[in-house]
Amino acid sequence: MVYACVLGLMALALMSWSLFDQGWIPIMVAMSVGQGIGTLSFVLFLVIVIIDLRKAEFRPSLPPERKKSRGD
Repeated sequence: MVYACVLGLMALALMSWSLFDQGWIPIMVAMSVGQGIGTLSFVLFLVIVIIDLRKAEFRPSLPPERKKSRGD
């Protein structure tokens, strides 16, 4: 999870760099390298979620049973 967050912040930094410097190099770096790093970050996050879901135990939540009174 830490790697996914760090990669996401790196991609965000590269993409925001292209907003402040309007040259063609920052824009190309943001569109290629930044997008690639951001996509890798998202894929790592999805892998972590899938691994956690496979480890999870799913039990249906049943309402508690009411005790029957003698008058019923």
